Amino acid sequence: MSQLVILAAGKGTRLGTNANGGPKCLMLIDEKHPYLWFQLNKLSSFTFSQKTVVGGYQIEKLKAFLNESEFNDVEILNNKDFHLGNIYSLLTAKQSISDGFTLFNADHYYSLENYKKIFSSPLSNITAYCDVDRELGGDDMKVKSNNGTLVSMSKELAGYDCGYVGVTSVPKDKLPVYWKACDAVIQKLGDQANVESVLNELVLAGGQINIADISGSWWTEIDTVEDLAMAKKVIREKDI
Repeated sequence: MSQLVILAAGKGTRLGTNANGGPKCLMLIDEKHPYLWFQLNKLSSFTFSQKTVVGGYQIEKLKAFLNESEFNDVEILNNKDFHLGNIYSLLTAKQSISDGFTLFNADHYYSLENYKKIFSSPLSNITAYCDVDRELGGDDMKVKSNNGTLVSMSKELAGYDCGYVGVTSVPKDKLPVYWKACDAVIQKLGDQANVESVLNELVLAGGQINIADISGSWWTEIDTVEDLAMAKKVIREKDI
């Protein structure tokens, strides 16, 4: 059994007035359910030793949603540096992480089939989840792999063979090397450090990062107004 960590500190700046002054993850998808509700509802089908959501921007609204919802088993943490790179949200949760964990972003939501693939078996190595179903654009995280392991990951990558879907799993015995890579990334990138860069840092340090392919089913994200419209359509047609 592992822990669940969801990064939910984002402002949703690119969503404009759609964000209504609240955290991005609380964007309404139907008349009463925000985006994060769908993720937590689907994840309730699985068992975790602990569930942690790290908020930041408009944290009181996130706390109110979680406290008033059926998800009363979720630990809520506050990243006061939410305006910096998302690695600071992960480090906010560090003291609560004592087991292996799977890391999600609150602005991504997956089909039940994909969640089952992600949690299908115990992991022996740090694993990044990817797919080959999409035509990747300028804002997508591109991945170059070799024999099922990560070579490089970047939005600007020229030669790539799959796209990162925003999920990473870290086994318990790999926690020390993972946190060491986090520290190295912060030293290099400072306020712009992000969790994706940690995987590149691990590779540069000689580590092996497995690539797990979850192609074949749908998932959504809500970075832009167009993303939000598509997410509402996909969830309405496939999930509600």
